[in-house]
Amino acid sequence: MSQATVSNWEKGKGKPDDAELQKLTTVLGKFDAAKNSALADGDEDEIADGKAFGDWLRKAREDAEMTAHELSEASGVSQVQIYNLETGRSSNPRPTTRKRLEKALKASVPDDVKEDVEEEQSIEGLGQLTDFDPHDVNDRPSCSGVYVFYDVSQRPVYVGKAKSITTRVKDHEEKFWFKRPIVDNAAYVEITDETLRHQVEQVLIKFLKSNAVINKQSVERDDE
Repeated sequence: MSQATVSNWEKGKGKPDDAELQKLTTVLGKFDAAKNSALADGDEDEIADGKAFGDWLRKAREDAEMTAHELSEASGVSQVQIYNLETGRSSNPRPTTRKRLEKALKASVPDDVKEDVEEEQSIEGLGQLTDFDPHDVNDRPSCSGVYVFYDVSQRPVYVGKAKSITTRVKDHEEKFWFKRPIVDNAAYVEITDETLRHQVEQVLIKFLKSNAVINKQSVERDDE
């Protein structure tokens, strides 16, 4: 689709036809009419938790009179990731990603939003659960830790561990399943201790059971 067409859709000046809607669904996931109605009506009880950053981002983008495509072009953050942040699919971007968005918007994330995100995503004794776009090489964390891939419907489809997450994710690029909508977004928690890293990964896989469809067998392998 052209930038002008998408811009008109975002501004309510037109609607996609059935074929275009199917393409959008493939990239962004199925449209949730109930949630959209709740957002329009201001029904806070129906709005998902963890949207503090997304609400700020959407308002800052609208104040800057930018479409998601324009913000993506200016920041280098993928349009899908911006969508995931604004809808609450992702709620805690990496610091480098946040800075790229702030620079493009010429606006800073308020302290109260940072505090809300930290409180929502903190795991006592470990740190923060941080979101990243596995398809954006510039957004992959280089630290050691445990990570989870989610599909377009936010179902966890893979749990992994690594000394360098970015290196491990690069290894996945040749896999037939490493593409949207099977792998849509991801999150990680930094864990430097190798034993703890292994334990957390195994606990997650065993809890998820068949839901972690790609790594459900909990295959023993080196922590590379």
